[in-house]
Amino acid sequence: MTNPAYVAGFSGPLGLLAVAGAGYLVYRIGKGKGKSAEDNNAGEGILDRTIKDAMRVTYKAKMGVDKTLEEKKKRFSEMWKEAKEEVRK
Repeated sequence: MTNPAYVAGFSGPLGLLAVAGAGYLVYRIGKGKGKSAEDNNAGEGILDRTIKDAMRVTYKAKMGVDKTLEEKKKRFSEMWKEAKEEVRK
């Protein structure tokens, strides 16, 4: 029988980020439970803060992926140029 996680698409990078984000949300909600509004960033709701933190984490992950892709693109571009030069000789 197929694992439901594979059927739902949680095995890809975006699915894993979604699952991690949801886990982080649950963690933050549990951690902030019982705090007063003043303790929680001057009245900002725990849900708003948690969503903002999840967005920040997702954006940092996106930036890391973009940086890695740029490095790979540059490396493969150089390899492509070298391969073309070798064929032309």
